[in-house]
Amino acid sequence: MKRLLALLLAMTMLLAAGALAEGEFNWQGTGTVSVYSGNPADYTEEMVATFMELTGVKVDVVYGGGGELVARIGAEAENPMADIVIGVSGDVTARQADNFESYKLQSVTPDVFGLEELPETKFFAGAGKNAMVIMINTDLLSEEDYPKTWADLVDEKYRGKIAFVDPSASSSGYIQLSGMVQLYGWEFVEKFYQNLDGKLQSSSGAVPKLCADGEYAIALTYEAGTKDYVAAGANVKVIYPEDGTMPIASPPVLVKGGPNPENARLFYEFLFSKACDEITTKYGFVGNRVDVPTPEGVPPRESVKFMDYDYAISGDNVTMMEHWNEIVINN
Repeated sequence: MKRLLALLLAMTMLLAAGALAEGEFNWQGTGTVSVYSGNPADYTEEMVATFMELTGVKVDVVYGGGGELVARIGAEAENPMADIVIGVSGDVTARQADNFESYKLQSVTPDVFGLEELPETKFFAGAGKNAMVIMINTDLLSEEDYPKTWADLVDEKYRGKIAFVDPSASSSGYIQLSGMVQLYGWEFVEKFYQNLDGKLQSSSGAVPKLCADGEYAIALTYEAGTKDYVAAGANVKVIYPEDGTMPIASPPVLVKGGPNPENARLFYEFLFSKACDEITTKYGFVGNRVDVPTPEGVPPRESVKFMDYDYAISGDNVTMMEHWNEIVINN
């Protein structure tokens, strides 16, 4: 009986490994890997548990905001402590591009990303494209007053009613700021800031909660941030701006000179597996692969109007924040 149970367990593990790797790939490892994560803890923990069960590699996780983690990578450049960074937008990781290394995936074929060939690059996000959205508290705004575009947000009727995260503290706020600059320029952004009535939120997670709780009529947030409130039946509505929204790409990045390079690459491979993408969609994020459906309630990407987001403009963090800080100080 014990031999039968052992055989069944072994078969289960083999099937799990097969589901993760489309071809022949050795998922077994030893030792540890250090992960810096900007993702929510529950999402990260489920990924980590699946990875450890598959590979036998222990995972140490450090959590933080995107800007905080990337700044830490820079401070540790002479003696890297992290092996890989996840859950931080490409706008932010690009600030420390010299401290990351290029890599080409080995465990998958390019068609799972809708590609003919896999690139060797530092910043590969697969097919995933998440979106910024406007969340409305339907108890506080009538339907005819819903903002339908980013441009609507400077209407004085929304003064003091918009929850927006400080772009110096959050990558989601930074992306929204950069997108508004690209769409409408700095004069528009100054009017937008004035409409915030001097109120900035300190974390991206607080923004949709404040809206769902009725403290703000409008929240500028990301798709996955609305998931739990919609699922719980809160009186909220999610709007995809008609003037084009900002795409969110958060490619994992391998830290140059990290202490566990082989395990870092193993974790990187895992992040693009089908099993990991299924965890990703469970938490409301659009995954990396075309063979995993978008999360329930999230519209297919072809139905969302994305703006022509310029990562070169967004990547100039110094100029962007100088302009923003000047507006904050002067208003």
